Amino acid sequence: GVPGLSASTSVAVQTRGTPSTLNLDDIFGDCFFTPEGEAIFLSENPQLQQQVQQQQQLNQQQQQQVQQQQQELSQGALLASGEAAPSQNASRPTGTGFAPVPQAGGIVTTGLHKPKAAVTVMGNASGNAAPPAVPFAQAPQRPHHLQYAYVKAGGTGAQAPASGRVGGSTSTGNAAKRARGGGASSGAAKPEGGSKADRSKLVKERNREHAKRSRIRKKFLLESLQQSVSLLKEENEKLKSAIRSHLGDKEADSLLSKQALADAAGAGGGLIASNSSDANKVLDDPDFSFIKALQTAQQNFVVTDPSLPDNPIVYATQGFLNLTGYTLDQVLGRNCRFLQGPETDPNAVEKIRNAIEEGSDMSVCLLNYRVDGTTFWNQFFIAALRDAGGSITNYVGVQCKVSDQYAASVCKKQEEADAAAAAGSSSAGLKQES
Repeated sequence: GVPGLSASTSVAVQTRGTPSTLNLDDIFGDCFFTPEGEAIFLSENPQLQQQVQQQQQLNQQQQQQVQQQQQELSQGALLASGEAAPSQNASRPTGTGFAPVPQAGGIVTTGLHKPKAAVTVMGNASGNAAPPAVPFAQAPQRPHHLQYAYVKAGGTGAQAPASGRVGGSTSTGNAAKRARGGGASSGAAKPEGGSKADRSKLVKERNREHAKRSRIRKKFLLESLQQSVSLLKEENEKLKSAIRSHLGDKEADSLLSKQALADAAGAGGGLIASNSSDANKVLDDPDFSFIKALQTAQQNFVVTDPSLPDNPIVYATQGFLNLTGYTLDQVLGRNCRFLQGPETDPNAVEKIRNAIEEGSDMSVCLLNYRVDGTTFWNQFFIAALRDAGGSITNYVGVQCKVSDQYAASVCKKQEEADAAAAAGSSSAGLKQES
């Protein structure tokens, strides 16, 4: 059956109205995302929810307690992606702890400081003259932003990332069951030596459940966007009436003619829709209604247009600008490669490139660079936006600044998965040759 709303969303519906009046914070307020982009609703996992609440309390304490906090989290079933205090520069694990990543050359090595110049990957700092640091205008990852959690099976060791199922009041995934630790049957982890068929069946079941619930969440969002379009239409009618009352019918008819509106909007008919078909076209236009609705969540994200040369950024939120330090005029019309730098993992970049070519959603943790050449660990998620015909119109890229400890755990597993995939491909190639 169709799963119910999450606890936080149900409360929001009761206090604020219908689902169509809610924003993304109401829908995803109690949701964490795993490195693979799947979701865990904390309201359905009391133990995980308690751990997150404990972390939030720790985040309010002094900076000197950061090391103790990370040690406590590493012993539990959940390693959250948040930082107790935002770091200005990312660090990598070493034999004795963590060492800062060297600062790169900053904006002058990317071409973004020159209008219409070709954008490049950020280069190294010239000599020892590193650019002056650009402080964050506000916290780069705020409480209402997307958050990630590295779930470790059984709460011991650095196990492979796992995730619970999404939404509703039905069962959750195996990882969430293990994290709760309740009951002999639900709390026990499956033996590693289980048959390949059993593991395959489990993965298929999880993917089917995830896909079904993802569709429900998208439908919920679509209803909210449609409501936004209706409100915009009402506002447009009010504006038309105001124009007529102040300018008179003759001049108003001239200003509000279809040709005048099309000229003002650049191409097409703008946001004014006179029927449901036109309203759906407006809804499909990512430069207007869709982006305005997403903007209410105040996330760090950009929208790119693959129909234009080099798939440039056509929209960037203020959160993205605050995170990276760039200004809107510097990033619009440019490819996102300026976020890469000397120590960005090329394998991670290749995964993003492949996802864009295939039109698929994916998530990867990688090192990115700010305007001043300082670095941050980014749990990056990219998704394709499609029109009613199924054609890709845009890509949305969401940036989540994560802690050094979280990034170290996730990147290690990414490297192990890449090595295993490469070994499997090599083995398959040898079998074919023989």
